[in-house]
Amino acid sequence: GSKAETKSERKVLEVHIEPGAHHNQRISFKGMADERPNRETGAINFIVQEEENDTFKRKGADLLVTKELSLNQALCGFAHHLTHLDGRKIVIKTRPGEVIKPEMLSNMPYVKMVPNEGMPSRGNPFVKGSLYILFKVIFPEDGDLGPEAIATLKSILPNPDMGVDYDAEKVEEMHMSAANVRDFGKGGAEQGGDRAYDSDNEEGGGNVQCQQS
Repeated sequence: GSKAETKSERKVLEVHIEPGAHHNQRISFKGMADERPNRETGAINFIVQEEENDTFKRKGADLLVTKELSLNQALCGFAHHLTHLDGRKIVIKTRPGEVIKPEMLSNMPYVKMVPNEGMPSRGNPFVKGSLYILFKVIFPEDGDLGPEAIATLKSILPNPDMGVDYDAEKVEEMHMSAANVRDFGKGGAEQGGDRAYDSDNEEGGGNVQCQQS
């Protein structure tokens, strides 16, 4: 057989990460791996690993941030300072009269977006995704609003409660407690009690028969 002499050689590879590169994207340098006689030289692969960010979440070319608002900010407006991934300082603010809602009718989070403030598109960095803002509106806790504040809010906000006329001695007044919608359908007697009731019926003489004359 033939003999081959090998030698070590040091090379410096410059890895270019294109704008908009994806997590786990592979960057290959073909023909740069170790050489072996009578074999095709392989490639050196670099895998892009995207670090998590405390402020931004990424999906494709879009970015998402979460913003908590007080009820006052949600109704009256807000301005939010934000340092973007490229170091730019931006301010996101509501327009006059714009209201941020606690959630949509479909029970989905209430989201707005700023166009063209997302990530560059891979292969076309001049086209950017959008920056989505997911809002969480923080309502006052029980007892936070005094009688004067409540009276002021009723006079300012639309559609206040008009009150109901009733005789407290003839009508039962009910108050609400905290609840979880997951418990809906679990109220009343436990299932074990229902089974015991069914068992008693079965032991009480069997089926009822009608006598025919």
